[in-house]
Amino acid sequence: MNVVARTSTPSEIASTVGMLQEELEATNRENMLLTLELEQRVAERTAELAISNRELLKEVAVRIRAEAEIKELNRALERRAELLEAANEELEAFSSSVSHDLRNPLSRVLGFATLLQDSEEGLSDEKPKRYLANICDAVNKMSALIDDLLRLSYSSHAPLILARVDLNQLVANVIAEFQEIQQKVKWNCKRLPAVVGDASLLRQVFVNLFSNAVKYSRRRASPEVDIGVIDKVTDEWTIFVRDNGVGFDAAKADKLFNAFQRLHSNAEFEGTGIGLANVRRIVLRHGGKVWAESRPDQGATFYVSLPKEEKLAAQAARGSN
Repeated sequence: MNVVARTSTPSEIASTVGMLQEELEATNRENMLLTLELEQRVAERTAELAISNRELLKEVAVRIRAEAEIKELNRALERRAELLEAANEELEAFSSSVSHDLRNPLSRVLGFATLLQDSEEGLSDEKPKRYLANICDAVNKMSALIDDLLRLSYSSHAPLILARVDLNQLVANVIAEFQEIQQKVKWNCKRLPAVVGDASLLRQVFVNLFSNAVKYSRRRASPEVDIGVIDKVTDEWTIFVRDNGVGFDAAKADKLFNAFQRLHSNAEFEGTGIGLANVRRIVLRHGGKVWAESRPDQGATFYVSLPKEEKLAAQAARGSN
């Protein structure tokens, strides 16, 4: 069977062309809308990027300033460290000078005064005898002051030799020394912890605290000193030394730990006013703190807090990271 191809009429061709033109115009409109939308999005994104760039530039500027400040602080710290090292060297030289230049003249003064007191001819007049006694007393006080100053200097700059220290053994040894010369005092010592610290410096802490307690309670009929630890769940041990002595006004407690600050006159109780300052300096170097509580004629309690081994281990771990 033969198929005859049909030829489109002009009207049909015109209709097809018109339809194609409409589709092309619709496509062009869609493309134009898409282009406009794309341009708008590009403009918005460009604006966002410009804002981000400005913020980033600000952050970079802030960081640059911070880095510059940190570098300047580091340089300042280095300068301060150099000055501190120089000051420590001067302090050591001063300590040596104090030990040599002051001790020798004092020893000579004391020696000659003692020779006069012990001379066979003696002194017939009571006034010169009293003067000589005052000279000897003043020299002894000056020698004690020099000793305390040297201990204070040593505790300030001596390198810490850290080790595990059993406070029970350390305190027992110090108490035994006091019992040889202060047999009247009753010592009540509870179980104490082990701490990490410099044994020789920590020993000086308890020597000073015990000496203080004994001195201010010796006028009691039955002087007592209690030593113990406050049992609290913290990262520090709090050790206390309590006496039943004359006490002090709590409002003046902040003066106790400053060098040469005393709440009692030499006529009442002897002393140089350096012992507790030494206690504070040693405890601070061990990362702890010291404070006191008291009322007049109600005794006094001194507290020493020292970090537990776990806290020191955690600090060391953080420092190594």
